[in-house]
Amino acid sequence: MEEFSKVKLGKRLTAIESIVNDEYDHIWDCCCDHGLLGFQLLEKGKAETQHFVDIVPQLLEQIESKLKRFYRGDKQWQVHCLDVAQLPLLDYPTQKHLIIIAGVGGQLLIDFLSKLLPLSATMNIEFVLSPVHHNYQLRAFLANHQCALIDEFIVAENKRYYEVLHINNSEPHVNAAQISLVGNKMWDFENSDHQNYLQQTLAHYQRMAKNPNTEVDQIISAYQQLIL
Repeated sequence: MEEFSKVKLGKRLTAIESIVNDEYDHIWDCCCDHGLLGFQLLEKGKAETQHFVDIVPQLLEQIESKLKRFYRGDKQWQVHCLDVAQLPLLDYPTQKHLIIIAGVGGQLLIDFLSKLLPLSATMNIEFVLSPVHHNYQLRAFLANHQCALIDEFIVAENKRYYEVLHINNSEPHVNAAQISLVGNKMWDFENSDHQNYLQQTLAHYQRMAKNPNTEVDQIISAYQQLIL
C-alpha cells in the first residue's frame, strides 16, 4: 500500500481524481495510464469495487501483480482484459457506476460510447471522459445522444491541453446541464493556458479549412463566438 500511496499522478489524472467522490459502487478505470489512477482511487476507497480495464494483456498482468502484492483481500478490485465497449455492466444492473476513459482519441471514445450509452440509459452510470483530440466531434456525439453535462474543465500538462467531461444520460443530476459543442463553463479567458488552448484549436481548424473537401467553417465560427 505504501508504494501506491506515494504514486504521483500527472496533472490530468490528479484533476480527474479530485472530482471522484465515494458514492459509487463500481469505478472502471479504462485505458488510464498503466492503472495509476485506479491505484489511487482504490487506495482511497472511492468505490466498493475498483475495476482495471485494458486490451493489452501484458499491461494487465503487471497491474494484477501489483494488486496481488499490495491488496490481498483488504480492498475489492478486479482486472479485465477486454475492449472497453464490452464492459460487463449488466452483471451489476442496480448499482451505481463511474466509467473513466482517458488517453484515447475522440473517435475511439465515440466507438466505445456507441455501445455503452444504450446501457447507461437504463442503469445508474456516469462517465468521466478525457480524449487526446477530436473534442468537438465527441461533444457533438454526446449532445446528439442527449447526454447531460455534470462538470467540465481544461487541464494543461506537458505543453498539451486536455478537456475533461463528467457526464451522464440517465437520471437527471442535480448539477447537470446541456453539453456545449465548444465548451461553456470550462473556459476562463483570464487564464493564459485557456487563451493558448483556444488559439491552438482555432489554428487547427483554420488549417483544415484550407482543404476544399473539409467543412469546418461552422466549427471555427462556434469557437470564435467564445471571445466575441
